[in-house]
Amino acid sequence: MHEINFVAEIRSGETKAKNLLNQGKIPAVVYGPEVETFSVSLDKVEVLRNINKIAETTSVILSLDGKEHHVFLKSVQRNKVTDAIIHLDFYSPSKGHRMEIHIPIRLNGKPIGIEKGGIVEHIINELPVSVLPKDIVESIDVDISSFDVGKILRVKDLPIPEGMKPLVDGEEPVLVIELPRAARGAEVEEAPEEKEETEPEVINKGKKEEEEE
Repeated sequence: MHEINFVAEIRSGETKAKNLLNQGKIPAVVYGPEVETFSVSLDKVEVLRNINKIAETTSVILSLDGKEHHVFLKSVQRNKVTDAIIHLDFYSPSKGHRMEIHIPIRLNGKPIGIEKGGIVEHIINELPVSVLPKDIVESIDVDISSFDVGKILRVKDLPIPEGMKPLVDGEEPVLVIELPRAARGAEVEEAPEEKEETEPEVINKGKKEEEEE
């Protein structure tokens, strides 16, 4: 599993986040089922250098006072105007505690159905799963080079590692290869307009009843 390392410093509650940002540091918090929530700060340059490499499945190691904390990045708070990072949330799981995360589904190869004019509709890009930290993988890789037109890849067909439990139904489609609508000759048929039924005009051929005097 890919790992990212940061050197962290304990942050006291008296230190304002704005002051840390002005000092070139990013405030963060660490929480989890077996740790008492605590606040830290990270070097801003290191955060910006690595933030795009960190996914939900990336193991992050925070080195703090000679001790390593194995955590996962759960959220990134940004300035609404400048989009600058202003806060990070890290989750510290226990060894026996299952996590609910999303694993990216990576498609490899060019399907043979493409050569026949087919198109790939990738329906599920990230698979929600329940998994122990030790069983987390960066992605679920699928070779789709042999997929022909009409192929439907379902969740139950994925090479899901042992110990990982999908949180969606196994019959859910992940990918479909189909011909474009025009190639299938499917036309949207407009329903014929229904003619309004009109009541036949009743012609009273008889004389009108005279009003009684």
